[in-house]
Amino acid sequence: MSDQSTKSKIKKDLISFMKSGEKDKVEILRYASSFIKQEEKDKNIILSESQTIQIIKKVLKRNQESFDQFTKAGRTDLADKEKKEMDIIGIYLPEEMTEDAIIDAVKESIVNCQASSIKDMGKVMADVKKLHGDNANMSLVSKYVREFLNN
Repeated sequence: MSDQSTKSKIKKDLISFMKSGEKDKVEILRYASSFIKQEEKDKNIILSESQTIQIIKKVLKRNQESFDQFTKAGRTDLADKEKKEMDIIGIYLPEEMTEDAIIDAVKESIVNCQASSIKDMGKVMADVKKLHGDNANMSLVSKYVREFLNN
């Protein structure tokens, strides 16, 4: 996927799904694409690759929340639909870092920033985000930064 942008990959796949008659996938990709287009219109810019990935992550988070709610309510039909959407949209995200890789990145950033206390958490978080932003689960990064700086 590195040879083309996420937006162009979504557009290309949308066209191929339309040609092959896969209406479910067409609907899902149009849904994700609408968020990207809306953000571009709202901000009057063309989104960068990183911004596009952030939008896709927001869409997935929204679907995850819906999935959780439907599961709690016992609506397996709607939960399955949300799960299917998450699976298809998730294809367009870069591969997430493993937990071990995140731990290594946090330790490296703590050394780079010469962080010694929890007061330096912002510096460490910014460094990790700058180096691994789209690939790192920032909630895990936050957890380990706290853990390492509190000890």
